[in-house]
Amino acid sequence: MKLKRINILKILERYPLFTLNNFVRISGKTKEYCRTYLYRLRKDGLIFRIEKGKYSVLNDPLIFSSYLLTPSYISFWTALRFYNLTEQLPKDIMIASSKSKDKIMFEGTKIAFFKIKHMWGYRKVTYGNCFIFIADKEKSIIDSLLLKNVSFNEIIKAIKTKEIDYRKLIEYSIKTKNKSLIKRIGYILEEEGYNARELIRYLDSNYVSLDFDREPKGKQNKKWKIIVNRSSNDIY
Repeated sequence: MKLKRINILKILERYPLFTLNNFVRISGKTKEYCRTYLYRLRKDGLIFRIEKGKYSVLNDPLIFSSYLLTPSYISFWTALRFYNLTEQLPKDIMIASSKSKDKIMFEGTKIAFFKIKHMWGYRKVTYGNCFIFIADKEKSIIDSLLLKNVSFNEIIKAIKTKEIDYRKLIEYSIKTKNKSLIKRIGYILEEEGYNARELIRYLDSNYVSLDFDREPKGKQNKKWKIIVNRSSNDIY
């Protein structure tokens, strides 16, 4: 029996991303038949080929980007924007994953993958009619500080929104065991009026610059082992 397009497209809309094998199971047809069928759907502009063997009915890359690698999740600047923690409008989609993967271009949007070992602090949330995997607010800040792929200014602005769970941010900082990150978080939170003293016992004697985007020149904060390399008026 020939597959009716309208029916099959309604079924495929439930999947953020699907493969040829997925389609074989859905349709009950042979792999050869399904390969030809998908080719025709794509040729008629009814589905999109994301990369070899992976398709979507949806043309919003935010929906399917966290399904391109397993495990992976949306983080960094993209997550900050999702939560309205930044006023910037990053065009690229930034994905955290335990694996390396080359970037993908889709309809003018770059989907970039960043390998990270701290695969926690993310969740499944509803977006449109699908679910996406995305870092929670605090983990998106932690990830950005770990990989330094978001400007320091935007990280500070996100923390200053008062939309952050500061206890969770402290817990996450400790969980990373990254002393440079712990120093920066401790200093920033204290400047914002929060008690971050429990982080002090995780420090070493080495100094790190507050703003990793600038040269390490400035006054030394002995408590947090921070080189304050930018004016407090620029941030706070």
